Amino acid sequence: MFYLAIGSTVLAALALYVSLGTQRSSTLENQLKPRNALLSRIKVKAKFNSLEALMEIPDFASILWFAVSAGEPLDSALRLSVSRSTGYISTQFERVLRNVDHGSVLLVELQKLAADAKSEQLRELATKLAVALNNGSALADLMSDFIQSSTANLRSELLTLAGKNETKMMIPMVFVILPVTVMFALYPSLALIQGSFL
Repeated sequence: MFYLAIGSTVLAALALYVSLGTQRSSTLENQLKPRNALLSRIKVKAKFNSLEALMEIPDFASILWFAVSAGEPLDSALRLSVSRSTGYISTQFERVLRNVDHGSVLLVELQKLAADAKSEQLRELATKLAVALNNGSALADLMSDFIQSSTANLRSELLTLAGKNETKMMIPMVFVILPVTVMFALYPSLALIQGSFL
């Protein structure tokens, strides 16, 4: 009887310890929930998708071209383009403009962006902007040519992707739908042949 009382006391103490530990960990999880949500959003934004970047480039370049054609300087045109667009390209140019606001030179920041960018189209755009800014060449014609080339690249990339998806769609057609159709076509004939032998 004495051992039973000691065992029940130990079990009650253990249950109390476990409940306090889970309560403390759930409180800690509740306190860290906003931080974890922010970290997951940052990871999602930091992910690079080459197709999404390729799809953003013509739109961003078009806004930039409109601003430059209207007579805006490159700095103001970039600010306008960044404020009117979202995504990977806009984020990269927003970082460039933030560094310029903190005292850096726009030409240097564009050259850094051209060197560090993951997207080939973004590297090309940053390089063309840096060269035009350095040489003082006309930005409107350069942006018009770039928009046409980036749109052509996007079209060819989408056609390639569509061709791959079309090939993938043929797999269920050949291995699932076609055999079932053949079975439905052959079943009445096989049933008739089997009935004629009986």
